[in-house]
Amino acid sequence: MTEQEHRPSGFSRFVGELSRRHVVRFSLGYAAAAFVILQFAQIVLPAFGIGDNGLRVIVIVVGLGFLPAVVLAWLFDITPEGIRRTADPEATTDRLPEGSLLPRLAFLGFTVLVVGGVGLWLARDGAFTSAPAPGSDSSGVVAPVLVKYDARQPIRSLAVLPLENISPGGGQDYFSEGMQEELTAQLSQISGLRVVSRTSVMRYLGTNTPIPTIGKELQVDAVIEGSVRRDSAHVRITVQLIQAASDTPIWTKQYDRDLKDVLALESEVAQEIVREVRARITPEERARLARLASTSMDSRAQESYLRGRYDYQRGTPEAYRSAMRYFQEAVSRDSTFAPALAGLAGSRFLLSLSDPAAPGADPALAEKEADRAVALDSLSNEAREVAAIIRSNMPGPGAARPNDTTWVAAMTQLGRRIEEQLHRGPTDTARQGRIQQIVAARQLMVSGNFGEATDLLRGIVETNPTFGLGWDLLARAQLAAGQVDSTVATLDRWRAAGGQGAPTAQEIQALRAAVKKNGVKGYWTWALARMEQREASGQHVSRGELAAAYAALGRTDDAFKVLQEGVKAGDRSLLTLQSDPVWDPLRSDPRFAELMSQVRSLRFAPGHRPPGREGMRR
Repeated sequence: MTEQEHRPSGFSRFVGELSRRHVVRFSLGYAAAAFVILQFAQIVLPAFGIGDNGLRVIVIVVGLGFLPAVVLAWLFDITPEGIRRTADPEATTDRLPEGSLLPRLAFLGFTVLVVGGVGLWLARDGAFTSAPAPGSDSSGVVAPVLVKYDARQPIRSLAVLPLENISPGGGQDYFSEGMQEELTAQLSQISGLRVVSRTSVMRYLGTNTPIPTIGKELQVDAVIEGSVRRDSAHVRITVQLIQAASDTPIWTKQYDRDLKDVLALESEVAQEIVREVRARITPEERARLARLASTSMDSRAQESYLRGRYDYQRGTPEAYRSAMRYFQEAVSRDSTFAPALAGLAGSRFLLSLSDPAAPGADPALAEKEADRAVALDSLSNEAREVAAIIRSNMPGPGAARPNDTTWVAAMTQLGRRIEEQLHRGPTDTARQGRIQQIVAARQLMVSGNFGEATDLLRGIVETNPTFGLGWDLLARAQLAAGQVDSTVATLDRWRAAGGQGAPTAQEIQALRAAVKKNGVKGYWTWALARMEQREASGQHVSRGELAAAYAALGRTDDAFKVLQEGVKAGDRSLLTLQSDPVWDPLRSDPRFAELMSQVRSLRFAPGHRPPGREGMRR
């Protein structure tokens, strides 16, 4: 047999080299170590608030590191004398034989190319980024990077997250939801704070959305979270105030109270939160909170009231009948309980809308009950709002003329449910349907539900592509929700669709450049220039939008001057002062609280329509 026939094949020599160089053994050890690391990461990362992205990065690093590690295992050995280059079997010394370096360098280069290519592909495929957060737009909103906590950073906006019900035995959801609604309502009356509506935060119920993501989506400086535990005679509420951007707890407190003090407790909690965030509060607002905090009433009346509110929110004729029974029980136990009487009036009115033939469905009686609630407590927001909505929507001959509610939205749970029912019915014509949808979208914006307003307005412009008011409001709602890129895209789609008021191609080009350079401020610089140009040509410009541009650009005195003009003109778009983030820079100014008291008087006053095209103009 010749020497060539005795020589092993190339593949056999390669397998032999893998064994001699311990590559197979190293690969098995690498796999075992990687498994242990990944198992350890799954346990440890969540404990430090690191989500799926952290684990994803570790998996990618471990995977991409395998090929370079195998190359190093081929080239080097770990010996008692340290790490040495693996000797060639045909070499007599440690020196590599001539010509053997080039193939190894080629193999190493090939490995680097493969690893780099895989890494680029994974990056383009989104493996290094977060999945879109719940409620984010199509662009996908990734979890924001935590910022360092700064105690000097002012808190001008809050969101009260759903309170966790940890009561033994369950069945207390109505109680924890009632506590959340009450706390939200109390804080919403502070002019120096913007408080996101309960409707907007309920999407986070039962989710693990990170606090910084919630803060970014709702555009708030801080969130309030906590828990409620209730037994037969006592309630324990734990509340935590957290700075959203840094996910840093600022203040935590636990309250233990008798059930008779539950509703008063919400005012006490609200007072302490206002103190902690150093929000500006007027003497009237402070006096109101203090009065509510000192109120004590029959615990069973409070229990019936909270159960009534829970059923009231369910929105069916059966639920309204149940709510009426609970509210009636509360009033029977405490005849001065104005919110319970307002709830009874609201339930009765809603029942008359949904099931007019049902026993107790008497709108005239509902109006009397609502008026009596206001007479009992003229400072009760629930009573005033229910009475105003019922009075302006009474059916039949001789009913009061409906007020212009184009920019008006209820700010309490009782009022919102009536509004939703009033605007639910079908309309006579396509045009009426469109106007009703615009009214509903504006009311959503006034109450701070910019996400829902955006969804509704998208539908309007898709079916009415030349309807300028729809495009105008859609862009404004997206901007209020913090989606400046979506705002630019919407205005560009409006340009393409045409119609009255649409921006030109040159204006869109200027807008893109401004936003690229200065972000949201770039948008407002562009919008202000466009509004000033319109005004100079004699066209009407909303005082609310003009003031918003001044506020966003830091021109505070100009903003207040224009806002006062808007109040005198009865501009209903100013009702967004309570909910729109653009006004946050003004909230610590003493003039803002005074202005808010004037704006609130516009809510159910007879409507005033400015000249020119209806609604906001730029």
